[in-house]
Amino acid sequence: MSVEAPRQSVSAVRPIRHVAFGTWVLPQGLALIGGDILSGTIVHLIVNFFLFRFDLITINWKATVAWLLLWLLWRAYQGLYPGYGQSPQNELRRHTVSTFQVALAQLAAAIAFQRFTVSTPGVLLEWFLILIIGLPIRYGIRAALIRFKIYGRPVSMIGAGEIARVAIQHLVRHPSYGLRPIAAYDDNASLHFSSIEGVPVLGNISLALSQPRTEQAIIGIPSARAEMQQQLINSVYAVYSITWAVPDLMGVPNQAMQPHNIGALASLEIKNNLRSLRARLIKRGIDLLAALIGGLLIFPILILVAIAIRLDSPGPVVYRARRVGRDGKAFDCFKFRSMHSDAEAKLKQLLDSDPSLRKEFEATHKLKIDPRVTRVGNLLRKTSLDELPQLGNVILGTMSLVGPRPIVQAEIVKYGHIYSAYKQVRPGMTGYWQANGRSDTSYEERVAMDNFYVTNWTPWLDLVILLQTVKVVLMGKGAY
Repeated sequence: MSVEAPRQSVSAVRPIRHVAFGTWVLPQGLALIGGDILSGTIVHLIVNFFLFRFDLITINWKATVAWLLLWLLWRAYQGLYPGYGQSPQNELRRHTVSTFQVALAQLAAAIAFQRFTVSTPGVLLEWFLILIIGLPIRYGIRAALIRFKIYGRPVSMIGAGEIARVAIQHLVRHPSYGLRPIAAYDDNASLHFSSIEGVPVLGNISLALSQPRTEQAIIGIPSARAEMQQQLINSVYAVYSITWAVPDLMGVPNQAMQPHNIGALASLEIKNNLRSLRARLIKRGIDLLAALIGGLLIFPILILVAIAIRLDSPGPVVYRARRVGRDGKAFDCFKFRSMHSDAEAKLKQLLDSDPSLRKEFEATHKLKIDPRVTRVGNLLRKTSLDELPQLGNVILGTMSLVGPRPIVQAEIVKYGHIYSAYKQVRPGMTGYWQANGRSDTSYEERVAMDNFYVTNWTPWLDLVILLQTVKVVLMGKGAY
């Protein structure tokens, strides 16, 4: 892709605005504010019902309205209305932190000023339920706005090369991100009048400067020389209210980046979260707590699944699969048996007789139509119930609730240099791959997703993946 300097000087640019930019923000923000008000109202009614039933001090409406208003203002300050351009984990972090901060402020005010004395159990329960209920209501309202095509800020993409294609692809496939690409521009004439994920390439970059169609522009031309980049960014910055510049840092950790400046120089801090002892202790603590509580809650389901496996076909209930773990150490990964006892013999016979199936298995280590799978095993795989015994692995410390997918020794070579990052963490019962495509993705995409998880890991990313996994499992998407 060739990159030419914009043909107009910055001073000569005369933006042409055909619409009043920003008019779409207010109704979308108000809809999300309304969702948070609805969450607070529902929670207030539930909490007061239980407080009244147990003869505890109830919370009056005035207190709830006052602190709910503070909560809304604080969330607005943090950019949650409408929340464009925030990653799921960043949105979850801001939702959680803002709720805890206001809850602590209310309790502190009650202690400092006796006249604000309230029911401490009621306040704690109220904010805890707002934390839990507020998120799905927010997601639901945003999903409705997306469904009716009224959510998101239109953006223009400056550049139509590989980086721009990746950016457009992500934004189109994840409308909840809130940035809707509607036009792309590039000085490479061969790209004109083509499209990327349905987004048209309208013409040269000069057209984007003389006739801007959006309030925000994303510059995705990292191959340009430094001097050209500076001129391009300054030209776009003079025309658009919001300008993002995408550097050529594909594969580099990005979730832990923080901007800094050294005098007049811009710099990026890249944190290695895996080196944080505190974060790793938090992750291990969540693993143990969730595995122990979850195991007790689903114990009746485990018994029923074990009985079904025993009645369906002969063989052990739990299967031990040898996998590669943290630091490259092998471990036994527990699973409910979903195959016949003579699965390996069946597989060898099948692959020897069908070259196409051999090619599929060598590429993905999976078969979409697998004769080795039992009737009960087929159901277990579709619902992911076969992986529940891995809670034992989590307790033993050989696996985590969230992590890269467990691999066999033969797959190490396919990870190449990424394997050095892969083996830094425990494999997970679920992970970025399982929550974003599962078996519908290519093997190369799986490896890239594992690499993204390891290099961008935070506890917030784990929580987002757990929420996404629940949705994927319920939909039965990509499981076989």
